[in-house]
Amino acid sequence: MKNQPLVSVILGNYNYGRFLYQSIDSVLNQTYKNFELIVVDDGSTDNSREVIESYHDRFVAIFQSNAGQEASLTAGIERSKGDIICFLDADDYFHPEKLSKVVQKFNEHPEWLQIGHCWISVNSEGKPVGRGASNILSKGDVSPLLLKWGKYASAISSGLSCRRSALENVMPFERGWGVDAYLNVAMPFYGKVGCINESLMFYRTHGKNLRAYSDDLSYLMQQREATAHFINRTAEKAGVDGRFDIERDIDYQSYKLMQNETISARGVFKIIVLSLHESIDIGRSPRDTLIRLLYRSICAGFPKRGKHILRLGFRRYVITLLKRQQLADSVRS
Repeated sequence: MKNQPLVSVILGNYNYGRFLYQSIDSVLNQTYKNFELIVVDDGSTDNSREVIESYHDRFVAIFQSNAGQEASLTAGIERSKGDIICFLDADDYFHPEKLSKVVQKFNEHPEWLQIGHCWISVNSEGKPVGRGASNILSKGDVSPLLLKWGKYASAISSGLSCRRSALENVMPFERGWGVDAYLNVAMPFYGKVGCINESLMFYRTHGKNLRAYSDDLSYLMQQREATAHFINRTAEKAGVDGRFDIERDIDYQSYKLMQNETISARGVFKIIVLSLHESIDIGRSPRDTLIRLLYRSICAGFPKRGKHILRLGFRRYVITLLKRQQLADSVRS
């Protein structure tokens, strides 16, 4: 690879000492060598400091009082020097060729401001439990998708990489949003985004982030309303015409039907039609399309089952159903 820019990996940690060795080692063992690692500990109270200091001077370590993910990553970015910025949560870890493939794609596509890639979900022991929510991510000018549907096929924080020059356009991070939610909405209004449809990161599902699933419909609807507001505010700030109508947010409409607790065949049909149109526009894979279609249809048509899905996540909901069926079959036999 001729052009080998410096890559800065910003690893944010809060009380994930039990996962830190694997996370740090996954960066230090990259096949691409022109990188710097900056580990920001956000006031951990476990053994995180001991783990970080055991590496001595192999990377830059920042210890700060607890201030949240946005403040942690901001501190890392301010300390960094790379032309490309990659993010990593301390409970996740990279594929060995992650940086090499990200740099290659940035070199091939100078118009891309940000790159997202796919991931594999693993449990607390690091054993694979499934693929990420999308196996085909969006690329190019996705701002029309945000203005039409309020979303596109995007990556989570440990799967995102940005050009420093582009990242400066959207700093500081919007507090309380989460870095991935913020970047995935803000960056597209300043240029094109790219993707790598390979799993170059391992996303760990465990007790803390499993509790992120919620069946609080009011809260979920407020999230979608906040996203719509943020899309429109960012579009206006960037001088982009057009605004997003929350009535086209399919998840929002599904939550509304669930909240009413009345099964409406017309409402479910509308969800199905809009969901199919959305998938076609975004270019989702058949797998992703089917999952979203089932998820939204069940939520809209069967509110009680929908709440179980919201509480567990679709994959765990299906696994639970299969286990119950296996148990019932064994009892009958």
